[in-house]
Amino acid sequence: MIFNSAAKKSSLLRRYNRLLNKYSTYPNELSLAQIAETLACTSRYARSLLNEMQEEGWLAWSSRPGRGALGVLQCRMTTAALETLLAGEYPAAETKNTPATVETRASEDGYRYVISFYRPLLTPVPSVHVDRAGRHVLQMVHDGLMRHLPEQREPVPGLAHTVRVSDDGLCWRFMLRRGLVWHNGEPVAPEQLLAALQRYVGGPGLPHVVSATLRGHVLTLTLRQPDIMLPWRLANPVYALPHPENGSIGLGPFRVTEHTNTRMVLSRAANWYGETPQAAEVTFNTPLNSLPLPFEVHLDTPRSLLTPDAVTCKQSTDAFYYLFFNMLRARLSPEQQKVIRVLTRSISAAFIENEKNAAPLPEWMREEEESYVETPLPATLNLIYFRSPKMTKLVGALEKSLSYRGCRLNVTPVSVTHWLLQDNIWEEQDICFAFMRFGHYPEFSMEERFRHSVIWRWFWGTEQWQRATSTLDKINAGAAAAYHQRIQRLLRFMIHRGLIAPQFLQRYRLMAPTSIEGIHCYSQCWPDFTRLWTDEPDTDEGVATGAS
Repeated sequence: MIFNSAAKKSSLLRRYNRLLNKYSTYPNELSLAQIAETLACTSRYARSLLNEMQEEGWLAWSSRPGRGALGVLQCRMTTAALETLLAGEYPAAETKNTPATVETRASEDGYRYVISFYRPLLTPVPSVHVDRAGRHVLQMVHDGLMRHLPEQREPVPGLAHTVRVSDDGLCWRFMLRRGLVWHNGEPVAPEQLLAALQRYVGGPGLPHVVSATLRGHVLTLTLRQPDIMLPWRLANPVYALPHPENGSIGLGPFRVTEHTNTRMVLSRAANWYGETPQAAEVTFNTPLNSLPLPFEVHLDTPRSLLTPDAVTCKQSTDAFYYLFFNMLRARLSPEQQKVIRVLTRSISAAFIENEKNAAPLPEWMREEEESYVETPLPATLNLIYFRSPKMTKLVGALEKSLSYRGCRLNVTPVSVTHWLLQDNIWEEQDICFAFMRFGHYPEFSMEERFRHSVIWRWFWGTEQWQRATSTLDKINAGAAAAYHQRIQRLLRFMIHRGLIAPQFLQRYRLMAPTSIEGIHCYSQCWPDFTRLWTDEPDTDEGVATGAS
């Protein structure tokens, strides 16, 4: 469907939000009159709105004949997913005009940096559907109750200056900082932070939280069971706390001051509560001539762009590719699965040998060696995969190998913005090639992916998925010191049972001139912009001053 104006699309999105807030993403048996009441309109107009939303793919609505008959409504996408799919045009909350304020500008004195990236970036609105580059921008623009530091595994207080936990671990009290100011210059009301946080309560992001309440500047989370990983959940940038009426306005150390299809400029925020960054501005550029590789971050100063300097390189291997089968569909016997695992392992070994950005798995993630035994395969198989240049190459190699053995592969690529959607595209798939990025705590990233991704339910079945979720809940309620080992043990069990088959690690690189100091990297080699400074003596290049 084509909208005549952005305003009309925004209006429809607000209507959809009402349905989502009331009925979540589960199937609901409802009458048209009930839906009309939720949408605050007539039944006839409600039917028209449902048709428009269904054409957009936002929901599924199956009506039944008969006056007052119950139909089935299911919202298919979270509002955050729509935000991503609509290229960042609308915030995650219902769009309203934020109050007009006098914006406080930070001093322009400071260093300038340029990052060359291989594609444009979307508006930074917190969402689980944001990719790796977007997530880093989120933690520079937004903030949560807790915050990560690159060199420290445990999160530190963010928008809360102090955290207190009850002896039984079921009550967490967060003392909010005073004097916080949004990037648009509006003073922060504690109720705004509560409203933003309540969107996550009870969902995959905060699975054990049953309520969030506020008294003065003390925000209290009540849990149904202890959760040793709650600080990590609250520090995750996809669960940062944006302005409740405009999800692109944040409380982080940088704010967006320019955003086009080829450029995003982050400028130092005037009222951030932390130490003032030495960087006044960080610009993301998408070059039109030579694009950087997707797994490389190129950080420059204005001087190094004009006069190439000696370069330092930092590396990390904090993501991996893996294969798994649809056990519920069961079109592949154990012997046939083994054939495909052996073939993909051979392809992956070639990648590790020939591609500089592929690295071998650590010992604990490796499968036991399996020998190839010729076994007839089905005439056709359906494969779905996480779309990326390397994954496309990997799938292409497997496609050729299976074709040689008389098996045609029907391939479906899925982009990062669609991967976690509440959709049934997985049901007809036999094989999945997936990609998992590690966050600040690798084992915690595995847990988060499992809780968010619906593919596990489609491939394993509800009973198996619930059993695994129950295991995670027990791990969350256990000792913090044992978390790392228990998650690894769970993954090892999944590998041993053939539920997943890791292939190889993804290597990331940060390339920067040696003059840039204070480089402290988050996962995937993204530098913390708040710590950067430049050692360029006898020159004012790359530093702007407020004097003119």
